[in-house]
Amino acid sequence: MSPTFSGHRWFEAGMREYFKEIQIKIEEISKKSSVGLIDLHKPLYLFPEFFPDNLHPTKEGAAIIAKKTYSAITGDFGGLQLPALYGEKMVLQRNKPITISGIANANDEINVVFNKVSQTTKVLANGKWKITFPSMEAGGPYKLSIRSAYSENITINKVYIGEVWLASGQSNMDFKVKSMENAQSVLQDSLSSNIFLFSMDGNVGSNREFSKDELLNCNALNYFKYSGWDNNKTEVLENFSAVAYAFAYNLLKELKIPIGIICNAVGGSTTQSWISRESMEKSHETIDLLNNTHSNPMIHPWVLGRMAKNLKNQKKLGIKVRHQFEPTMLYDAGIHPLKNYNIKGVIWYQGESNAERVDFHSMLFKLLVDDWRMHWDNPELPFYSVQLSSINRPTWGHFRDAQRKLLLIPNTGMAVSSDVGHPTNVHPKKKWIVGARLSYIALSKTYNKNIPYSGPLFDYVNITDGKMEVHFQFGEGLTTTNNEIVKDILIAGADRNFVKAQSKIENNILQVWSAEIKSPRYLKYGYSPFTTGNLVNKYGLPTSTFSNLNE
Repeated sequence: MSPTFSGHRWFEAGMREYFKEIQIKIEEISKKSSVGLIDLHKPLYLFPEFFPDNLHPTKEGAAIIAKKTYSAITGDFGGLQLPALYGEKMVLQRNKPITISGIANANDEINVVFNKVSQTTKVLANGKWKITFPSMEAGGPYKLSIRSAYSENITINKVYIGEVWLASGQSNMDFKVKSMENAQSVLQDSLSSNIFLFSMDGNVGSNREFSKDELLNCNALNYFKYSGWDNNKTEVLENFSAVAYAFAYNLLKELKIPIGIICNAVGGSTTQSWISRESMEKSHETIDLLNNTHSNPMIHPWVLGRMAKNLKNQKKLGIKVRHQFEPTMLYDAGIHPLKNYNIKGVIWYQGESNAERVDFHSMLFKLLVDDWRMHWDNPELPFYSVQLSSINRPTWGHFRDAQRKLLLIPNTGMAVSSDVGHPTNVHPKKKWIVGARLSYIALSKTYNKNIPYSGPLFDYVNITDGKMEVHFQFGEGLTTTNNEIVKDILIAGADRNFVKAQSKIENNILQVWSAEIKSPRYLKYGYSPFTTGNLVNKYGLPTSTFSNLNE
C-alpha cells in the first residue's frame, strides 16, 4: 500500500498499527499465492509533501505509482543503473564483504568483474540486483566492470579499497577548507592523493526567500548535488568540510591506506531532520515534531524563522515542499541513498540549531544514533561527535554538559572544542584542531592505536572538610594551560547559589572550595557560554564542561 503519514487524525488511534498488520498480510498473500508484489510504500514514503491529507497522493504521487506499476508489469526499469555514489576513484570499505548493486530491467543477466574476480546474477522482478564479493584488504586501483545482457555496459577504471567515513551535521561540519585558519598552508602542505572526497551539497537555507527553482529542488531526490569522488587539489577540496578533511588526513598518516570520506552536512540543519520517518513515527513526542513543524515550541525560534523566510513564496507559486530543517527531510535526501554503502563510522558536528532545548536534544541524539545504526545494520557503528564550542549564547554551557553525558551511549566519542571557540562567531576557524581530535578518537577506539584521545572527563566527587575533591577519567598529568589558576569553576551548597571557587591540583585531583560555602554540594566547570576553562591533561587535551547537578 501507499503510505499513511503521522498527520492523519487517526494515525495514533490505531491506524499506524493496523496499517503495519495489513502490509504483512499483503506480503503473506503474495508469497502463498505466488503472485508479484508491487511495493508502493518505499518510493512514496520519501515524499510526504505529495500527501496533503496524509493518505491520498497528489498527481506527483500518482505519477510515482504509475511509473512503479508500469515497471512491475513490463519489467522496464530503465536499463542498467548504479547508485549515485559509484564512480571513478570510489572507495569501498576494506575487510567487509563488498556488495555491488544496482537496477536493471527484470530478468536481465548482470556480470560483475572486480579485482579480477567474476560473478553473475539475474535481475529480480523488482528491477534490483546485487553481487557480493568476499572482503578484501586495502589496495587499488582496481577495475570494476558491469556487463548487462540487454543494456550498455558500465566500467569504472579506478576503484580503491580502504576506510570509508561519513561526515555529517550542520554548518560547522560544512565549514570549508578554504575558509579555515591557515587554509593556504593546509592546501599547500597537507595534501594527499590517497584521500578521496565525495561531497553532497545542498542549499544551506540562507536568510532569503527561495526562488521557484530552489523550491522545486526541496525534495528527497533533488536536494543534494553530488560532486563525484575527487583526490586532487580542486574546487571539491577547497569547498570540502575542513573538519572532515583534517580527520581524513590524520587517519591517513597513521593507517597509510586509501581514505574515503563522504560529507553531506547542511548549514542550520536540525537533529530531527536527519532521523528517518520510521523512527520519528514511533513516539508521541517526535510525532508532534512531524505534525507541527512550523510552530512547535520545541523547535529553535531561529529555525522557525528561517524556514518561514525560505518558504515564503511556496503558496504564491503553488508549490508544496519540505524545508531541509524539517524532520526526516535530510534523512530522506542524504542518508537513505547511502545506507547500502558500507562505511566504517560517522563523525558528527551539530547541535547549534537544537541548543535551546537541551533535554529534548539529548532524546533526539540518542534516537539519531540508534536510527543510523539500524539502517546500516550495524549496532556498533562508531559515532564520534564534536561538543559545541564556546560562544555567548545562554544555554551553551548546559548543552555542552548534556553532550558529555551522551557519552554513555556505547561506541561513541566526543571531541571537545570549547577552547577553540569565539565569543561572537558561531563558526570559529580553528577547524584543523577539531578534525584532528576526532581522528584521535577513531584511531584509538576504532583502530586500537595507542594514541591519547580524550581530555579529562568528570568521574566523581568526594566532599571532605568543606572541600570538593574532583576525580577524572583521562586526568593523567592534570594541569592548566600556562600553569594559570583554574578558570570558570563555581561551587554551591544545597541552595544551588553558585559562587566563584578557589582550587588547586594535587595528584591529578582537583580540589575546590570557597570561604562563602561551608557545606559545598554542587560544582560547575566551563559552564559560561563562552568559557575560559583551562584544565587539560598532560597531552594538552581540554576538559569537557561538566557539573554534578544531575549525576
